[in-house]
Amino acid sequence: MIKGIIKVILVIFIVFSFNACEDKSSQESKSQEIVYIATLPMPEWDEVGGKKIWDAYKNWHDAKHDPIPATQIGYAYANKLQDYEKALQWFEYSNSMKPTADNSAYACYVLQEMKQYDKAIKWCNDSIIQESNKEALFMLGTVYEDTQKYDKAIEYYKLSANKGYVNAMNNLGFVYNEKLKDYNLAEQWYLKAVKKRNYTAFNNIALFYHEDLHDDIKASAYAIALIGNKYSYQSVMNLLKKDWQIPNDIIQKGYELQLSSDEFPIKYKENLNLE
Repeated sequence: MIKGIIKVILVIFIVFSFNACEDKSSQESKSQEIVYIATLPMPEWDEVGGKKIWDAYKNWHDAKHDPIPATQIGYAYANKLQDYEKALQWFEYSNSMKPTADNSAYACYVLQEMKQYDKAIKWCNDSIIQESNKEALFMLGTVYEDTQKYDKAIEYYKLSANKGYVNAMNNLGFVYNEKLKDYNLAEQWYLKAVKKRNYTAFNNIALFYHEDLHDDIKASAYAIALIGNKYSYQSVMNLLKKDWQIPNDIIQKGYELQLSSDEFPIKYKENLNLE
């Protein structure tokens, strides 16, 4: 349940972008077979790790002259095994055959996980140069946020948000709320994400209203709207009554607010059965 303000992390991006990588692979295979020559040595055969990611690793021989299976092997190391060093080896190897926006973004991700932020920024910038997509801009924002360069984080989050990326909207709310204590801008960005039906933003704005603005009617409203969408009825009621100790009459007003206001794209319409 709602325990703290949540910043959206990179795994969401990397899963989304990987689907695009697979689509590009199928398109290329339909057109013509292209053989690429790597300028870096191919990572050595990994008997142990390869078995754990066999769906990707079975294409090891194809990866000798094709950057896409090389990138997919790196992705598997990062996403399934959290072996970021081996993942980086494969991303660098793939890049030596053909630089792509997806591969650069993955390298940025693993370098961020390894806390090698200067290198991560370079790879993120490479991804943006190759293809100025909203996910790559978002990722670069997270790198700058992790290094406490909030002005730069906001710059890239806004570029991503202006392209419609809802996770960037939520993270802008997070930075303004938790890092800069600019509650006016935090509220604005959380609400933008809420309008896009982002459940994390609902979570965050409920806690924001309770802890920072001390508006328990709105806090209750946004928490109640999540019943049946992300949380159970009982978990939300426990939060409001026991954890936040909000009186029943305030909870009822929150319930009525989320039903009547157009600010709530999702609503809980069942009876609350408040005692």
